[in-house]
Amino acid sequence: PRKEITSHELCLILEVVAKDQELANTICAFARSTLMHYSYKGRVATAGNLAFPYAPSDIPTGAVYKFNIHHLIEVDDPDELFSIEMVEV
Repeated sequence: PRKEITSHELCLILEVVAKDQELANTICAFARSTLMHYSYKGRVATAGNLAFPYAPSDIPTGAVYKFNIHHLIEVDDPDELFSIEMVEV
């Protein structure tokens, strides 16, 4: 094991959810491009500045579930909301 860490690396995984796939793609591409060309103190070169954990770097996954209602139900027994049937074979 190394007793001293001399590298400084950061892994970012971005997940973009938007009203439609086209907007999500645009936001993802903008974020990727911004990170690729981002300047920081001590930067020596632009080559080797960024690596992608996936290929392709942008992966459209289509529609996603949107949580929009928060239900709070007070019950005496948490199992009463779910029917349970046991069958012995």
